[in-house]
Parts: sequence; C-alpha cells; structure tokens
Amino acid sequence: MKQLKFYGEYVEPIKEHIKTSTIRRHFDGKVGDEIPAYETDGNPLVSGRELFGYIKIRSIQYIRFDEIDKEIARTEGYLHEDLLKEALYNIYDDLEESTLLYYIKFRFMPKESMESEE
Repeated sequence: MKQLKFYGEYVEPIKEHIKTSTIRRHFDGKVGDEIPAYETDGNPLVSGRELFGYIKIRSIQYIRFDEIDKEIARTEGYLHEDLLKEALYNIYDDLEESTLLYYIKFRFMPKESMESEE
C-alpha cells in the first residue's frame, strides 16, 4: 500500500496548507492518487507512526537538485532555497547538483474528511 511519511516538524505546516509539496528521491504514485500521510521519526524500518491525513497528488515533475529555487522552497514551507537544500542534505546525504528528484505538489485532506466519505 502506498503511503507518504513526513517528519513531525512538517505535519503542522502540511495541515495548515503552508507546505504544499514534497521532494523525494523515489516515488511511485501518480496524479490524482490519494495517499495516506503518516508522521514518522525517520526510521525507515518502521511504518509511519500516526495517520494524520491524506495527500492528493496534483502534479509530479522531475527536477535536478540545482533547479531548486525560491518558489519551490516556498511550496515546501521554507523562506529560502538554501534552507530547503540543507534540509534535503540532512535526509539524503549523497545529493549532487545533477541529482534528479521528484517534485510533488499536493493538496492535504484531513483524515476526518476522508472518513466521513466512507
């Protein structure tokens, strides 16, 4: 089952629609998917700790690491691209300027809104 995991520091900005995108090395979703979003502590061996909502994929595009700009940083909830790049280096320690990444724009849907549709 597809899922997206986010560090705890990103949960509130996602819920408040400040963070409306994510950058990933690998992604197997497609536009229109509604994917469960979990808070995680970063341990890749452990499933997401807590479901906090769903991510509806609006667009997916490839970008190179060196193409990250202020607009991309803004959709990620950062004020400057250097701050976003530093955060990405902390997650993926082997990034190079030419590394291809998935830039995924999304709309957050609270879990309560999805449960009421069932």
